[in-house]
Amino acid sequence: MSEQLHDEQPRSTKKKWLGLLLLLIGLPVAGYYGVAAWKYTTAHVSTDNAYVQADMAQITPRVEGTITEVLVHENWWVKPGQVLVQLDTRDAEVKLAEAKAALTRARESVDQLFAAVAVADDRHRATRSKIQTAQAEIAVAQAEFHQAELDFHRAQQLVAEQIIAARQFDQAKTQYDAARSRLHARQQELQEAKQNATTGGRETEQARAALGTTVTGERSEHSLVKQAEAAVHEAELNLSYCTLVAPMEGMVSRKAIEIGQRVQPGQALMALLPLHKVYIEANYKETQLTHVRVGQPVEIRADVYPDHVYRGIVESLSGGTGAAFSLLPPENATGNWVKVVQRLPVKISLTEPPPPDLPLRVGLSVEASIDISHRDGSRLSSLLQGQAQKAGAAREARAQEPTALVPVPTKVAQVEP
Repeated sequence: MSEQLHDEQPRSTKKKWLGLLLLLIGLPVAGYYGVAAWKYTTAHVSTDNAYVQADMAQITPRVEGTITEVLVHENWWVKPGQVLVQLDTRDAEVKLAEAKAALTRARESVDQLFAAVAVADDRHRATRSKIQTAQAEIAVAQAEFHQAELDFHRAQQLVAEQIIAARQFDQAKTQYDAARSRLHARQQELQEAKQNATTGGRETEQARAALGTTVTGERSEHSLVKQAEAAVHEAELNLSYCTLVAPMEGMVSRKAIEIGQRVQPGQALMALLPLHKVYIEANYKETQLTHVRVGQPVEIRADVYPDHVYRGIVESLSGGTGAAFSLLPPENATGNWVKVVQRLPVKISLTEPPPPDLPLRVGLSVEASIDISHRDGSRLSSLLQGQAQKAGAAREARAQEPTALVPVPTKVAQVEP
């Protein structure tokens, strides 16, 4: 019995020393990891209320039509410019042919208007030339009439004095009457030429008014031609709109069309998800955002790939909380108010695309941890920060402008005795 007690005492002593040794080793290790965990906790803010997002593009038609071909399927990857849907083009082709025919008619009409103006101008110039000719002939007729009148009056005196024969007097009178008739005829021609010039000028003005204000311009610049060309361009655009192409690279999702379906402008046909440009939207509590700055590094772990860490940076903070943009914002001006910690969306962009074998899908849940040890960044994005700096500079410039001082009347306080 004594030997058994003697053997148990050394064993208990060894256990005590072993426990003490483990305690001496464990305390520093636990302290080290505890301090490391405390440092990590104080230098990081984390949330699992975060999801993968992407700027989804809705594919909608711009014209009404019937689907003749659907060239993609759900979850297909497409490139920019790749044809997605083809609409029936027959109606658009008919309208394009009508627009081209209208353009031809417009050009012919403009040519006729230009020709009418040219004819009216030629007539007007010819009439003005006749006026000048008539005026010159009147000058000659007046000179001849003046000379015939002098000869006639002289012949009257000479025949009265019986110096010349009556036959010579008759010749002078005949020449006088002929010169007067020629003068009257030339004056009548001048009057008719002036009337024709007035009529021709009116016709020219009417032709120019029908042609428009671009008389001296090119035929292709006329408003009728430009309007018809615009109609042709619109018809060509509508024909091109019958072919729907991918505006960007991405995955086809939410395809809701089939061949033969009638679609309307603005109707959602499918969506494109740019999975190579996804980002994270993390909803942090407002109490966690005290030291969050733009540009701080972020570690991201997706629930679907728990062993992989994605890297990103803080790109921007939302301008309002999720509750502020809800359809039914909370009514805080009531007597039964309870303070609720709000969450603010933080946009996190990935610094490198996800690996091909570990792609991120829109809507996946992730956990985001922001390293807030570096706090020299801005709370605003670079674009908003630049706008804020410009606004601040403008305010400072306005503050430095001299202002007129308006004297303010002062009242002297009277002290009661």
